[in-house]
Amino acid sequence: MFLKNINLVNFRNFSKLNFDLSDVTLLIGNNAQGKSNLLEGIYFLSTTKSPRAEKDSQLIKEKETYTLVSGEVQNIEGITNLEIGMQISDNLFSKKVVKVNGISRRVVDYIGHLIVISFGPEDINLVSGPPSLRRWHIDMSLAQVDRQYKESLTIYHEVILARNKILKRIKDGIGKLDELDFWTKEALKSGKIVSEKRIQFFNFLNTTEKKLGEFSFEYQQSLISEDRLTEYRSREIAAAASLIGPHRDNFIFKLNDQDLAIFGSRGEARSAVLDLRLIELEYFHKLAGSRPVLLLDDVFAELDDVHRHHVISTVGKQQTIISAVANETIPKQFLSSIKVIN
Repeated sequence: MFLKNINLVNFRNFSKLNFDLSDVTLLIGNNAQGKSNLLEGIYFLSTTKSPRAEKDSQLIKEKETYTLVSGEVQNIEGITNLEIGMQISDNLFSKKVVKVNGISRRVVDYIGHLIVISFGPEDINLVSGPPSLRRWHIDMSLAQVDRQYKESLTIYHEVILARNKILKRIKDGIGKLDELDFWTKEALKSGKIVSEKRIQFFNFLNTTEKKLGEFSFEYQQSLISEDRLTEYRSREIAAAASLIGPHRDNFIFKLNDQDLAIFGSRGEARSAVLDLRLIELEYFHKLAGSRPVLLLDDVFAELDDVHRHHVISTVGKQQTIISAVANETIPKQFLSSIKVIN
């Protein structure tokens, strides 16, 4: 998989940006010049989401009302033109439109045309942040390469919303218990697929060699079953919310069987997340049949020489776009073989 070019209009600090990408592209510049924004734009083109923005409207350049991100992707099937346009309306809500070869698509049908793995400074929050952030990471990762996961997850979230409304009706005395039956069955059906896919993912993570430390990833599954739903029924009615299932899953980073969020240093947490990303490269390759595009934002910061060498040895296996600050020490032999954009 290869992203030939990237075009940004009114995206973050860019009014307009358009250039071609190489097998390995290194973006060099001072802080606050837009290196991270460019990588964010590529991730947005791939997933329709930003790993840094709380709202899509934050991606639109200040004082502008729209943004447009597009690019050409080349794979074994040929060249695909991808485009995401987003407009802020008068009521400040943003409307997003995605297109493949000029034809509008549903997001669920759009995702997967450009598969990326991204690593940046903010990813350290995966270790110490809330479970919802880690679930978001799993979902955005697997949705790119597993259509069944993507569709089952979409159905599951819709079912949980409907089920919660009925739980509230029952709590308020205007609903009946048997109204839950259909939505509970649907939650079990789609939730089972989501859970099985996540288990496969974590089995791969934990059985693949780690390069940056003796890390492991403990999947804490909120098991959903008929028996457990019966057990939790009174509590769910009281809370007017579904209390068990994949939407309550979590995972934690561990080093030598200790929780990194509690016992780890910043450097260890950063290395653990980077190791996660590098193993995901192999998992995505296994499922998709081609290697994803790798985005590395400020990756060389805080890495020792051994870890830096391993990252450099991984870069050439797939298309990679890297950012680095202007005064950062980068091996000369690496610079001689890649495209550098200042």
